[in-house]
Amino acid sequence: MSLSNDMGFVMRSHLLAASIIARHATPENQILDDNELGILQEFCADPAKKDELLLKHGMNEVGKPAGSGTQDMGSLAGHCVARHGTDNPALNDEEIRMLRNWFERGGAGSGEVKV
Repeated sequence: MSLSNDMGFVMRSHLLAASIIARHATPENQILDDNELGILQEFCADPAKKDELLLKHGMNEVGKPAGSGTQDMGSLAGHCVARHGTDNPALNDEEIRMLRNWFERGGAGSGEVKV
């Protein structure tokens, strides 16, 4: 199965974090670019700041639900952030910890992704 063919399945199966990590080492297979990784790294460092993060990156629209701008921006990381705390999160707590540990170990490159 190609990851791009069924991202919904990957998220529902909670394979997204593992896929991001596994595919990052090969540039042509990377799921997220540096900007998207930066958003995800910020989120994983402190998921409680979800709304602030969405606002900072222009992914909130006044009068609409948190993260409503993620679809227009085509941001997978923003989509994951926006779904946190809902009945249908894109990343569960275990995946967030996995990603946080990966970022802290420098798994995305230098260890700090610029946003």
